[in-house]
Amino acid sequence: MKQTKDILEQLEAEYSNIDYYNIIIDKIENNVNDNPDIAIESCKALLEGISKFIWNQVDSAYDSAVADKMDFHPLVRKSMNKLAEFNEDIEIDFVNKINKLIVSIGELRNRRGDISHGKLSPKDYFSDSQFSNLVMNITDNMLHYVLHCFSKVKAVKELAYEDNPEFNEKLDTENDFGFLSYSKALFEQDIVAYEQELQDYLETLELEEHE
Repeated sequence: MKQTKDILEQLEAEYSNIDYYNIIIDKIENNVNDNPDIAIESCKALLEGISKFIWNQVDSAYDSAVADKMDFHPLVRKSMNKLAEFNEDIEIDFVNKINKLIVSIGELRNRRGDISHGKLSPKDYFSDSQFSNLVMNITDNMLHYVLHCFSKVKAVKELAYEDNPEFNEKLDTENDFGFLSYSKALFEQDIVAYEQELQDYLETLELEEHE
């Protein structure tokens, strides 16, 4: 899964924990020929994990408890639709159609998976290595594409008061309340107003830089 590995490596500089997914990729590659159903099941796990990662990064309202309860297809679709809100260039209709194809991976997992649902031996259904290689390649190509689209998006970061010390100092200077911090009070009591003031401040700085 070279394509996915390569783009994960590119993203590691900004998202240090994303290298975790290489563990799952290794599991896929190590089992794709000898244990096809483990490889297929791992493909599904990789798609689920990266979908949650993308959704979490682009949506500050992401709720892991909600995501963990979602079925495979709705989860991936939700993640892709959220990504499309921030990158209009993504071919979302095509991606969602591919997702419908990938739903069958989830169905195969339920019937053939070796890990998530313990099976009696011998199992009733087995996949062959040609099919597991097909699933691996589909997964690799799709994840490379959506991670490429994600790489063009600045992830939503929850605003922290400590992120903007110069702006906070400016607010406090302009609104002197003695020992009380105006900027801190505004942040804690009216975050919307604080964000608007911050946006105006950043836009002013940008204009000054271009003059």
